Amino acid sequence: MIWSALEFFYESLETLREVKWPSKDEIIKMTLAVLFIVFIAAIILALADWIFLNIYNTFFYTFFTKLFS
Repeated sequence: MIWSALEFFYESLETLREVKWPSKDEIIKMTLAVLFIVFIAAIILALADWIFLNIYNTFFYTFFTKLFS
């Protein structure tokens, strides 16, 4: 049992030695790409939220306040 755990640990270390790690420039480019995508997604979601809020306020809120007033 312990032998298989040690064997797994050593095999994992060997696999990590074979991994091609990204360079500093690649990390910076990928980080900027992720931040840009998150920023664009935040703008799209904020715009959708604003649109649905206005739809709610225009149609449902005014309809129900007139209906129950």
